[in-house]
Amino acid sequence: MYHYTSGRWLWNEKEQLSRRYVKFNLAELVKIATRATGSKSCVEVQKLPEGNFSKVFLLTMEDGKEVIAKLPNPNAGPQYFTTASEVATMDYVRNVLNIPAPTVYAWSLPTEEIGAEYSIMEKSRGVALGKVWDDLPGPDKLKIVHRLAGFEKALVSTRFPMYGSIYYADNLRNIDPDQVIELGDKKNTVSVKFAVDPTTNRTFFDDGRNSVNVQRGPWASLEDYAFARANRELACLQTFSKFPRPQGLFYGPGQYQPTAQRKQETLQNFLKIAKFLSPKDKEISKPVLWHPDLHGDNIFVNPDQPTEIISIIDWQAVNLSPLFLQARHPALIEFEGPIPEGLKAISLPDNFNELSPEEQLEAKKLRAAQSLYKHYDIQMIEDCPEIAAALKFKNSLAGQIMGLSGSLFSDGEPIVQGMLIRLQEEWGSRVGSSIPCPLSFTEEDKEHQKEDETKWASGVELMEEFLGQVGALGRLGESQ
Repeated sequence: MYHYTSGRWLWNEKEQLSRRYVKFNLAELVKIATRATGSKSCVEVQKLPEGNFSKVFLLTMEDGKEVIAKLPNPNAGPQYFTTASEVATMDYVRNVLNIPAPTVYAWSLPTEEIGAEYSIMEKSRGVALGKVWDDLPGPDKLKIVHRLAGFEKALVSTRFPMYGSIYYADNLRNIDPDQVIELGDKKNTVSVKFAVDPTTNRTFFDDGRNSVNVQRGPWASLEDYAFARANRELACLQTFSKFPRPQGLFYGPGQYQPTAQRKQETLQNFLKIAKFLSPKDKEISKPVLWHPDLHGDNIFVNPDQPTEIISIIDWQAVNLSPLFLQARHPALIEFEGPIPEGLKAISLPDNFNELSPEEQLEAKKLRAAQSLYKHYDIQMIEDCPEIAAALKFKNSLAGQIMGLSGSLFSDGEPIVQGMLIRLQEEWGSRVGSSIPCPLSFTEEDKEHQKEDETKWASGVELMEEFLGQVGALGRLGESQ
């Protein structure tokens, strides 16, 4: 009940398991769930396959009612705030934005009776979309993608005053009036006050980041938010001697050698130019909510009419961040293979008739996946141009620098430094010749960066080859 039981680690397993261990009083949890449902007794408790960040149990009552009990692991985020924000966020998206999300019956911070924070919520009706997705015809898949695009349009429709996470205002202390959002609950007559306070974004807590003393919001401006991310990475580099989640196999003879000094230099250079990277269109940097994990197991549909989405689950750590850092294609339609450029119709290969039946089938599957992916892009251009613009900016030089700078404690400094060098070389056309460029890379710096990037890329390729051979489902030292 208390341990993580869904996977193993290649190393650091003791530490990984400890970050996913939750001790709690099951009998008291069952009592609370029974009272919350108005039932007489609970007749069965089933531990469901757990994800990376929570324990999840299915509780069945004597009258047939079923509820979900969710307890966050220590690695899920800050105690109390993790559950408090998830509960308020689900309430907000369900009752204000009309996005289907589970109803919460009871929740609490850690108490002596339970020993852990928890939430009791309705069990999603229907069936997980992932169980029926592969068998759906193309037109039905298009309808589902269209529906998801509509939900994302609703998510970016609200004006929030700050970057951070959503909470019930009544559960917070010493909040500024500027942090409060007062909205009428569309399904009830009472007025619900929500407020923006510290972020639950996991990038502020993963891999030891929770132990460094940094500002975690809320933030009133994009510049404050960007500086907080970079300063967080600098604080980690000053605190820890090892770097987590490497993308490649490094440190060997002739391989890339990550150092804290190089990471710090890259971050300091980023801080010099961060204020010049903000997009001119303020709509694509505004604070927005975004569900980052819309895969088939988090979307529940009507089994008799699979295009009807009944519920979207797993709102833990959903937060208010800049739209261009949040926006992404739903995981449901991500695929392995080349992403076609432009918006033209996707064609089969010119040599399709010469392929074997198996190769023809794979070509058709790839075309279907590419077409669905591009359908999402077209949908956004037509119905929500700010999301389309955010996706475009995210892939620009400025967008990539802003995005990658928030993870340099882990990896990626040769890539970011190369982007900063390119920015220096193109400063006049990108920022303006009237503003002096604060960057000053020498020719020696540029040569060194090219060598590092080549070695870095080689290490990444070796890692991918290794993982492919051992059949690992995730990075070394990580979960699935």
